Amino acid sequence: MVEYLSGNRIQGSSTKVTSPPQTSWKELGRTTLTSTNDSIDVSSFTAKDNLMILCNVINSGGDFRTFWRFNSDTGSNYSQRYNTNNGSDSTNTSLNGTMDWNTAESVQSFEVLNIANITTQEKLGIKHKIGSGTAGAGNGVNYVECVGKWANTSAQITSVSVGDGVDPKSGTGGIGSEVVVLGCDNDEADSGTPYWERLADFTQTTASSSMDTGTFTAKKYLWIQVHEIANANLDMNYLRFNSDSGSNYSFRKANNGASSDTNTSITGVLYATHNGSVDHYAEFFIVNNSDKEKLITGTCTDSNSNNQEPRRKEFASKWANTSSQITSVQTVDTGSGSNPIGVGSRITVWGAN
Repeated sequence: MVEYLSGNRIQGSSTKVTSPPQTSWKELGRTTLTSTNDSIDVSSFTAKDNLMILCNVINSGGDFRTFWRFNSDTGSNYSQRYNTNNGSDSTNTSLNGTMDWNTAESVQSFEVLNIANITTQEKLGIKHKIGSGTAGAGNGVNYVECVGKWANTSAQITSVSVGDGVDPKSGTGGIGSEVVVLGCDNDEADSGTPYWERLADFTQTTASSSMDTGTFTAKKYLWIQVHEIANANLDMNYLRFNSDSGSNYSFRKANNGASSDTNTSITGVLYATHNGSVDHYAEFFIVNNSDKEKLITGTCTDSNSNNQEPRRKEFASKWANTSSQITSVQTVDTGSGSNPIGVGSRITVWGAN
């Protein structure tokens, strides 16, 4: 609301202005295994319109499969569509759980689920998951895209269960396996503690072939956003951690929904390889335990040429470091362009334990 003084001058009134809500993700619940178990359950958390679930499984034996149930519903009320390593889609209907991956991981996996959680609507979810495969940068990773739904239109999700205790197989989750449930309402009140903390925010001031966040505080989970404004041809863009340019990364990617290919023992996460002086935007989610390989799932898009549709790359990767956490991030373009990363390009790193 405004008031007018003489001459139609505007006077603001802080007492007559309502601030918009500061919507942010809050932690609703968490379960971390302190002994081996065949499921991970997070119960009785506050209902929210939007859920983000982080799930890191460290296998103790067999092949632990991440098969989800909500509110202890064991009926045939779920369905899903998925593909593994960008192969053909498979579908399942009338299931007693959803967003399963038919290729289980015997070492370690990490996934991010986003779910629309409106009471009167079916609950729709999107899941991106990476499996570490055999240890070492010389071995590739596995990747799954999955969408699922819980056909409940009378209640919000307030508990989740995942694992072989839900869909009995042979796997056991090891100590340290964890599910973290985040949530926010569409009109989230400006109260409580946001889950994601901004750890680094670097903006490029001079065109160059690289960017570097500098050192930031180590956190268990990282969410990285990279926006590169092209100053010249951007064609071989790597994400690196702690300035490690050794052959300590492996990578699986798919361009524009095509079949995926694998690169092992490479010098970074090769997230952008479409040639051209075009801008890029990429997001990465990472599980960052010091004594485990760092698992990364992400997506990159570029602006393509004028009046053409954007291109996309989906990828999963790992940094085969098992002795330290990520505390700095670099992007490097190793292609033919001269100072291709332009002024205004940016890396933002969010993190949480």
